[in-house]
Amino acid sequence: MLRRSHKKSRAGCLECKRRHVKCDEQRPRCIICTLSERPCSYPPNPQQDQASSLAKQPTPPLADSSSLPAEPSGILDNAPGLPHVSQLSGTIVPDSTFSLDASADVNFDHMELMIKFKVSDHYPDVDQELYEHCERLNSSSMLSAPYYVTEILALSARRLSVVEPDRAAKHLRYAVALQTRAVSMYNKYVSTVKIDNVNCVPIIQFASLLGRHLLIDMLARRETDLNLFLEHYLEFVRIHSGIKLIVHSAWPFLIDSGMKEFLMWAGSLNTAQGVGNECAPLDDLISKTHDLNPTMLESCQTAIRTLQVGFDLMCVQPPRNNRYWAIFAWSVACPEAFTDLLAQRRPEALVFLAYFGILLHYSRDQWQVGTSGGYLITMIAQHLGPEWSVYMSYPLSIISINPLHS
Repeated sequence: MLRRSHKKSRAGCLECKRRHVKCDEQRPRCIICTLSERPCSYPPNPQQDQASSLAKQPTPPLADSSSLPAEPSGILDNAPGLPHVSQLSGTIVPDSTFSLDASADVNFDHMELMIKFKVSDHYPDVDQELYEHCERLNSSSMLSAPYYVTEILALSARRLSVVEPDRAAKHLRYAVALQTRAVSMYNKYVSTVKIDNVNCVPIIQFASLLGRHLLIDMLARRETDLNLFLEHYLEFVRIHSGIKLIVHSAWPFLIDSGMKEFLMWAGSLNTAQGVGNECAPLDDLISKTHDLNPTMLESCQTAIRTLQVGFDLMCVQPPRNNRYWAIFAWSVACPEAFTDLLAQRRPEALVFLAYFGILLHYSRDQWQVGTSGGYLITMIAQHLGPEWSVYMSYPLSIISINPLHS
């Protein structure tokens, strides 16, 4: 099994050494183990105190972009945590000569990121009729929520790392540093206030942007082994469950907020029923799988329904923006029981994931998606082998004929 190279952390914890990942060396538990809910312990090290002292000295946040710093307490602290962007993207080698002045409140690079941020670039699934309303909400939230502004800059940098390949390394490192800073600012903020009808809107906007940022980084991974990809996919789903806690906390205040139009739009899609037959093979598959308990069966049916709605939206003419809804919604709409089936590497669940790959392939013109659909389908087909060719024939045929979806 091939593993991505990483910078060694000689004073790292035993669990990070076992997993061959860069440890952030925070004590008594490192942030990576805390966020991924893993056991954490350190070997005896006479230089611990010295290392701890050095870690407290101010350093440019992008000098080493492979780990998250410790974060103040907040809503996310008791939920699955946030991975670092460089680990998720895995496409650009860190440049040790790059630095970002953490003390600078604003610089010309930040101004460029803000100028180039457009709602339509980051929310391609939202109906165009809502864009103007979204811009107004953004203007209001940016004046009151610095953590939200910082995540806007982070996601803008992440997009530019794709659409401006000649400056990809610099943009990606800004995305790493700014995302880390945004999470820290958010956690510090919510540790001192309660969610109310004033701050609920920027909090939800922050959660939404952050969730998309994490999805983009996860889809950018290109592992040589499906099991490695699944580890990161499942970690993304666990992390996003923590983001959903933010939404649940703010929900009582959202009904009467400026988010009402978006809630109605999202609610209509979340409750829609599929009418097409693209997912009929999945219905057939679970009907022939006799070891699924009622909870597992219901979770599979929910996954199928959301997928089919996604296929239906792709077929609507003239095309609407909501045809991209499922690529952002499916992974987090699937119940926990379905995620457990993926964690078990159940072939049935992997076939479902391949159908999600079809939707990704249809959306490959979006910068957030790219070639991830074809990559995912191919990896799953190779993993399952010829005995599952009946159920993999449709996904493979889609990437074989290479249809254009505009």
